[in-house]
Amino acid sequence: MRTMWRWVRIASGIAVRGVGDTTLRKAVAGKVVLVTGASEGIGAATARRLGRAGAIVLLVARTAARLETVRREIAEDGGIAHVYPADLSRPDEAEALGLRILDDHRRVDVIVNNAGRSIRRSVADTSDRFHDVQRTIDLNYLGPVQLLLVLLPAMRAAGRGHLVNVSTAGILTPAPQWSSYLASKAAFDVWLRSAAPELRRDGVTTSTFYCGLVRTRMSAPTKAYRDAPAMTPDEAAAVVCRAVARRPRTIEAWWMRPSELFAAAFKGTVERSLSGDNALDTLRAAIASGLLRPSRLLRLLRATRRYGWTLAAAVEAGPADGIALVDDHGSITREQLRLDMRGRAAYLRDMGVTAGDRIGIRCGNDRGLVTTAAAAGLLGADAVLLPPTLDDDELTAVTAREGLRLTVGDGPTAAPTWLPRPRRPGRLTVLTSGTTGPRQAVRRPITWRVLLGPAVTHLRLIPLRPGTPIAVAAPAYHGYGLSYLAAGLALGAPVVLATGLRPHRLREIVDTHRPTALFALPVQLGRLADLPEADALHGRTRLVTGSEPLDPELCLRLLDVFGDRLFNLFGATEAGWATIATPADLRAAPGTVGRPPRGVRIRVLDGDGRDAPPGEAGAVHVSGWLPGGALVATGDVGYLDRAGRLMLTARVPAPSPR
Repeated sequence: MRTMWRWVRIASGIAVRGVGDTTLRKAVAGKVVLVTGASEGIGAATARRLGRAGAIVLLVARTAARLETVRREIAEDGGIAHVYPADLSRPDEAEALGLRILDDHRRVDVIVNNAGRSIRRSVADTSDRFHDVQRTIDLNYLGPVQLLLVLLPAMRAAGRGHLVNVSTAGILTPAPQWSSYLASKAAFDVWLRSAAPELRRDGVTTSTFYCGLVRTRMSAPTKAYRDAPAMTPDEAAAVVCRAVARRPRTIEAWWMRPSELFAAAFKGTVERSLSGDNALDTLRAAIASGLLRPSRLLRLLRATRRYGWTLAAAVEAGPADGIALVDDHGSITREQLRLDMRGRAAYLRDMGVTAGDRIGIRCGNDRGLVTTAAAAGLLGADAVLLPPTLDDDELTAVTAREGLRLTVGDGPTAAPTWLPRPRRPGRLTVLTSGTTGPRQAVRRPITWRVLLGPAVTHLRLIPLRPGTPIAVAAPAYHGYGLSYLAAGLALGAPVVLATGLRPHRLREIVDTHRPTALFALPVQLGRLADLPEADALHGRTRLVTGSEPLDPELCLRLLDVFGDRLFNLFGATEAGWATIATPADLRAAPGTVGRPPRGVRIRVLDGDGRDAPPGEAGAVHVSGWLPGGALVATGDVGYLDRAGRLMLTARVPAPSPR
């Protein structure tokens, strides 16, 4: 049964045919075989197999303790192995290693070049990380070449020897995100193929194994590979041993050469399809969120057409049942929330509120804000969300400036009743922060076409799932908190609302509800990090901050305490969501707000309205939310670094009154 399963995996292209023990023993018994990268994975499995076949195995890797473990395993099976710790990413160490091996063994019969460094990083993320390119080249190309230049003369003088290079199938069909890794592997591959005719004249042969995906520690960090079909280290080691014993020029899975020919014949088509790789990730995220279910899409379209982009539409677009909200008063089901907002709408209607009226809503971060704002949407009224902290003078000024008919809070309801469709959709607006001028209501016209790119980008980085809670600690009367409140209601993710600066309450919410993400202000996350054993916070919850600047020192502290699950969002009430910083961005540039989502563009303009060069501060503008790509100033000063990440430095000062 095991044999049949092995051939099924070979026929499907997951694995490649190996070699039998008898053939391998005839080829290597008593021979000196050097294996680099022998401390784990393919290298360790290859070394153990060669040791059982009677080879004298020279184990090379950086970590002496792991090499000693492999040596002991070989010895327990009756084999012979020697440990040679060395860092092949340093050519001087590679040279010293070669000389030491020649002193101990005079020459090597077979060299298996297996050590390597894998790195998956986009060109944009590499812009200010040239050292990653250098390290990858050092280990995958320069180090192995230096080692061979020391060992080859003895092999050529003896008139025999064999070199086995464990390469990657990726160099036959290059893929995005892997430019540094594939270039370094291709460099050594070309070097060896170019040297092969010279070496063959002296009896030294070469083999290259273009290895597919193998389940090792090196491939583990790439999330997309975790569930993909892959070889085991032992399966890959069997192929390496076949290269040692049979000495073919190349070995690869059956599908690799046709793929290479197709990629060469249709370069433009392949490049265009690979450029859509990110779109496939986005599509998967949208499917997981339930956005592409026909019933969900119909509800969304019907709700937004009837009630506009309001909380009424978000509630009506969501599932029919389940938990809708959790706040300090407990949980509320979607059915009860719909009844409450209809009762609140009946009360507002009795107060004379009708479609087109402009009202202020002054509620805290709880269900009262949701029911009152949704009630206004049911009536077709325009709701302006007001911070509860507004003093009387500010409230009077805002009421006059925005033409508010009345201001309501969390108050009484009437009996729920049937409400006719409003003669026009309602509108939901928030106030600007007031840092660059008087507070004023801002509403941007949103279309599905404009929303699609940013929404799916967000879902790819911070997935939202129906039935899985999210926690919103940021004030829902500001754009940041409101966006996630509405998204949770519409997508069917129960929304847990928190208020104020109560870190113990946030800790309780995360530990109890285990939300997909916690959306909070920097100061809230800072206080959460101050709690004892903060690093024990539920590890699957992403921590998303925004609305206020993230101090670089606080950023690093949050990363140290919570690990790589911190995201930083930047947006402006006037301009919309602008950028998002991933944990990798924040590690590379603490405090950055990252790069724009799909469909949005960032420009930093100098005093003359020209694009400022990287590193030079200017006024930040956003395009993508308004028709025609119109630029909107965010009111911030910042600069783009070499990697295209936005760094904010200040707010544009408010104009002096005349």
